[in-house]
Amino acid sequence: MQRDIAIVAQAQVMTDSLDIPRERMLFDLVKGLFDKVGITRHDIDGFVLNSNDFEVGHTIANVFEDTPCGAYMKDETHVEADGMWAAQYTTMRLLSGNYDTALVVGNSSGASTFRPYLVMDYQLNPTYDRQLGILNELSTAALQARAYMAKYGAEEDDFNEIAARLLRNAALNPYAVRSKADATAGDVLASDYLYEPLRQLACYPFTDGACAMILASGKRAKELTDKPVWIKGMGNSVDTYYVGERDLATSKSARMAGERAYKLAGISNPAKQIDVAEVSAKFAYQEPIISEALGLFKEGSAGKVASKGLADLGGSMPVCPSGGGLGAYVFTANGLVRVAECVRQLKGEAGEAQVSGAKTALAHSQDGFCAQHNGVMVLSTEEG
Repeated sequence: MQRDIAIVAQAQVMTDSLDIPRERMLFDLVKGLFDKVGITRHDIDGFVLNSNDFEVGHTIANVFEDTPCGAYMKDETHVEADGMWAAQYTTMRLLSGNYDTALVVGNSSGASTFRPYLVMDYQLNPTYDRQLGILNELSTAALQARAYMAKYGAEEDDFNEIAARLLRNAALNPYAVRSKADATAGDVLASDYLYEPLRQLACYPFTDGACAMILASGKRAKELTDKPVWIKGMGNSVDTYYVGERDLATSKSARMAGERAYKLAGISNPAKQIDVAEVSAKFAYQEPIISEALGLFKEGSAGKVASKGLADLGGSMPVCPSGGGLGAYVFTANGLVRVAECVRQLKGEAGEAQVSGAKTALAHSQDGFCAQHNGVMVLSTEEG
């Protein structure tokens, strides 16, 4: 990239039951972030807000977000779908040279005002799929899990082991809404089936929350923080909508998004050059599919990775030390949260979940059925 861009600071809030208005949540979050950095809204050149009309329940979702986020009478734009798209768009605006500072804010009230499964139904083809009533987010996820199991010989217990690790990791994350410090595969097995082979504890929890992040050009970033996190590369790719027209056991779009980000970042061997990864997986089975597509592990290795603890906090490739989407899933902003968790790691602010010596991190995002749309950002403590 022709201009160095860095993340200055991040802030998050998550709950399984929001007891204040969404606007108050946004005001407190953004004001707290500004106070932490020592700036006001007037120090921000551009605002990028991320939310979804379906979730909010009215059109132009950002109309009531501008004021609490400090974007009124300022340069402001809105991004739907996943929050990483907003972060990538914000980065491109800064790369243009027209801005030196930017605030990106993503939010969702997926626990209190809507049900994510219902919203996902509206992404289905309205002429056939939606009316037939066979496909939904859970049934298609179950088909994808089965496809991976059939192709690579994985077992349901492999996915339960992944879910248990994520729940244990979530216990180290102050932002998680669901966790279990001593979780085992047996605990996941004991939870109810939603769609076979998807157990309840292997699926994302409904979450209210928001994530805010300040980005800046290189010179300005150094003025605002002594620990800027540099954006080294990013990529984006979308696969075909129809699940029957792609190999669900792998993810072509995740692989292509990763390749684009790696090329910009100068990454040739992600398994060796990346220290920690935050993968956006709504379901435990998605973690190996995406991680493998991104070159972090060999294809079809879910069982080996789980049994040997390779993705554990102390493993060779720690994946989702935060607990990932199984600890909390802010529906629209989840990809932005994954970026924020990488920032926490690279700033050394991850507490008990800190990966020692982490210098390069990968954040991943997804949207659509069976992770149809994927995004990747590579972050580093090193400039240039």
